[in-house]
Amino acid sequence: MRFSVIAFAMAAALPAAADTIPVSSAVSEVTLYPGLAEVTRRATVALPEGRHRLILQNVPRTALLETLQVEIAGARRVATLLRENYVPPREADDPEVDAAEARVREVEARIAAVGDEAAGARSGVRAAEASIGFLQQLGANEGLAEADAAALSAIARMISEEARGASQAAVAAEAEARRIELQLEDLEEELAEAQAALAAITLEDDDRLYIAVDIEAEQAGEGAVKVSYYTAGAGNIGWQPSYEMHLSTVKEQQVILKRAVMLVQDTGENWLDVALTLSTAVPGEQGSPSALYPWLRRIEEPQPPRALKQQALDEAEMGMLAEPIVEAPAMVGEAQGGWGADLSGAVATYRFGLPVSIASGADLLRLEMDSLTAEAKVQAVAVPSRDETAYRVATFTNSFGEQLLASDEVPRFVDGKLVTVEHFAGLAPGAEMDAGFGPIEGLQLRRNVLGQSEGEQGLISRSNAQVQKVEITVENLTAQDWPVRLLDRVPYSQQDDLEITWGAKPRPTEENVEKQRGILAWDMELAAGESRTIQLETTLSWPDGMELR
Repeated sequence: MRFSVIAFAMAAALPAAADTIPVSSAVSEVTLYPGLAEVTRRATVALPEGRHRLILQNVPRTALLETLQVEIAGARRVATLLRENYVPPREADDPEVDAAEARVREVEARIAAVGDEAAGARSGVRAAEASIGFLQQLGANEGLAEADAAALSAIARMISEEARGASQAAVAAEAEARRIELQLEDLEEELAEAQAALAAITLEDDDRLYIAVDIEAEQAGEGAVKVSYYTAGAGNIGWQPSYEMHLSTVKEQQVILKRAVMLVQDTGENWLDVALTLSTAVPGEQGSPSALYPWLRRIEEPQPPRALKQQALDEAEMGMLAEPIVEAPAMVGEAQGGWGADLSGAVATYRFGLPVSIASGADLLRLEMDSLTAEAKVQAVAVPSRDETAYRVATFTNSFGEQLLASDEVPRFVDGKLVTVEHFAGLAPGAEMDAGFGPIEGLQLRRNVLGQSEGEQGLISRSNAQVQKVEITVENLTAQDWPVRLLDRVPYSQQDDLEITWGAKPRPTEENVEKQRGILAWDMELAAGESRTIQLETTLSWPDGMELR
């Protein structure tokens, strides 16, 4: 890398530094973007007077060197040397790893000490058991057969008293051993925590960059080191919104949007108790306007007709090109629940109020954000040409004063019950949204084609025609009244020779819904147990020799 070569040349040209001082920094702040992170590490170091070389440890290889910034308070920076290869092992003098390993060893030593103490207590059990065994053998000695009754009684009494004492000593020693071993439960939990802490550190990449900074301090004192850089990690880094959408219909109709964010990172370094900021900027996307080039048109001889299959493919491609492109919106506004929002400038940023920890390549962290509530209008939307039932749709306006980002899978609930999981395309401030909340099984739809005819070429008329009659029925089998918006369509033409006429009973409430030609809508109030029927007739006519597409 050219950046490294230049830095190396600058450093090599300088006189040798008086001292080499290792500096172990820790991640203190992170600004997270979709697919990118700005990481800031900080450390303090005692600086003697004079010229020295600081070895900045812990910076992972995923750091983008061209974005590296080093600030040292208390000394003048002379040169910086960056090395990607032949880097000393980070375990050699990494205080974080050393501290974690020392804690594991210390807890293991305490567990061993408890085990030794318990074994010492049980030695009393073994001594008592040996005494009891000796007394039992003494009672079975054949030499006692010659003793008189008084002597045998005294010996039996002595054996009984001694055995009782030995048994009590054994019980007491075993109880003491168990009491001592009770400490092991807490110690084993402590050991598991220590081992987990060490394992979390080892999740980090072992390879680190070698960053040497030559400095000159006018006087001895404490220096503050700040290292910042951008990193895309190994390709799985960033944040995205996570929502739950709730429709409440019990007292009043409301849409409640519960917001959270999902975080992940694989930078090769663990983030432990860092100050986290989320930015809605997407640095990897287009940042400048597209170039516009002159438009050359030409004419050619007519081409032979294409095969129907190829024509269909071309039309499909044109249809795809005609689809509107929905750009990802940017979140703006003010957050709640421990979040602070900065809405000034070109993008919005959100700062979480508590320290955050995320292990590299291991953790998927969810941070709860807030709940937003908006008044909603709920109605049943029926599309008989596509569906057999109507669907519950809540219409609400983004009155929250902030942009809502898109999210892939959003669970949607009605009065606390999950009904569907759908994509959320995002919503701009002030924009209106129709959100679907599952089917209404009791609102049944039928669309029957009663008749369809295509006219033949006549002796006088040289035109072809097609007539279609459709009957649409919606039936409310639920126990409640429903406002229903029924959608259907008739064809439209952009050619003068293709004439299209249509009629409907009853007439639609709205034509060309949302400026889509041929889309019709009927708005009705459908009482429980009621049904409605719509008659729709369409006539198309075109000149002879042409084909209808």
